[in-house]
Amino acid sequence: MFDLSPEKILILGIIALVVLGPDRLPQAARRAGAFVAQVKQMSGGLQQEMRSALAEPRQVLDDARQELGLAGVPRVPNVRRAVLDTLTGTVETSSRVPSSSGVPDDAELSGGLPPPPDDPSLN
Repeated sequence: MFDLSPEKILILGIIALVVLGPDRLPQAARRAGAFVAQVKQMSGGLQQEMRSALAEPRQVLDDARQELGLAGVPRVPNVRRAVLDTLTGTVETSSRVPSSSGVPDDAELSGGLPPPPDDPSLN
C-alpha cells in the first residue's frame, strides 16, 4: 500500500526514536498499531455492508442473465480494455460495418465519434 521497504522502515524508526525518545516510543507504537487495527476493522465492516447492499441487485442481474441465456458469458469481459478503447477512441475495425458505397465516411474515419465542437478560444 505505501511501498515501505525494510530500509524505509528502519529510517522511519530512527526518526521516531530521535523525535519521541526511548520513553515515549513504545507507547506511540502501540497507539499506531491500535489505529491501524481500527482502520482495518472499519474497512472490513464497510466492505461487508457494501456486499450485503449489493447482494439483491446482483441476484436480480444473475437471474436476468440466466433467463436471457447468458449464464456462460463472463459478467464483464474486459472492462479495462473497453475503457481504454473508449478513452483513446480506438474501435475494433472488425465490429464496424463499412458504408454501402465502399468509401468510408467521416463517422467511420473518426471511429464513430462525433466531430469535436469548434471552440474559438483554441484558435
